Formats: sequence, structure tokens, C-alpha cells
Amino acid sequence: MDSSNLIDRLNQLMKGIPMNVDQREAAQPIRRRRWLLGLDPIFEVRRSARNARSWDAENALVAIALFGDVTIDLSRARSAPDEITIRASAIFRDVTVIVPEGARVELDGGCVWGDLSNAASPAADDEHAPVVRVRAHSLAGDVTVRSRAK
Repeated sequence: MDSSNLIDRLNQLMKGIPMNVDQREAAQPIRRRRWLLGLDPIFEVRRSARNARSWDAENALVAIALFGDVTIDLSRARSAPDEITIRASAIFRDVTVIVPEGARVELDGGCVWGDLSNAASPAADDEHAPVVRVRAHSLAGDVTVRSRAK
């Protein structure tokens, strides 16, 4: 039997086999991740103007403030998913997350000689409001979530 006949025969056999796809998994959007590192004393190249522009937010963000502070401004995002998960690690420095007005914020984690604080405006009772989940860990640093000052 040559290879083309074998492939045809396998395709015929496969038609009767149901594919087991978890419907929840199939309905999930593709997750994108962006890493944000605070390394200012090591790589200082005047990035502040570039970082302040609008951007497309990913589903998952990882912020590590080790040698410099990290600010994530979701209020300036051109587009953002309905749910964003941020893993924030503040090691001797600070991570600040700025959320848009009306966003629901879930902040949890732990800290040693630091602070985790949610100073964001209270979210409206809108079930369609965007959700920002911040999983934070701090060692002598702060993780702060707040709304944009007017």
C-alpha cells in the first residue's frame, strides 16, 4: 500500500471518531502575555515618553519591579480584554496599576515589609464592567492599584 492510499484510508477511519474538545476550552480567547520589568538604573534610556502612549493591553501582564518602579496604565489602553490578570512582584521597588473608571479590581497576595493597596474608585454594579485581577507579592516594596486622577 503506498502512502497516499494509507492517508486516504486513515482519513476515512477518522471520520467516524468524535473529537473530544472541551467546549469551555474552545470558547476561551487566545491569551496573550506581556512582561514589564523595572530595571531603570541598569537600562536607563528615557523610556517614559514611549511608555506613556496608548497601547493594546494583553490578557495577562507580568510586572517585576526589581531595580526600578513599574507603572501599568490600563486607562490609556486603546483596547483591552474584559478580564486582565496581572502578576505583580515588587522587590525593594513599587508596582502601580492605573485602572479605568468603573473597572472591578480584585487584589490579593502577600507582602513582607511592604504594602498592597487598592485605592481605585469603587466599581459600578455593572456585570459587564472590565475586571482587573492583581496577584501581588511584595518584599520591601508596594503594589498599588488606583484610578487615573482627574
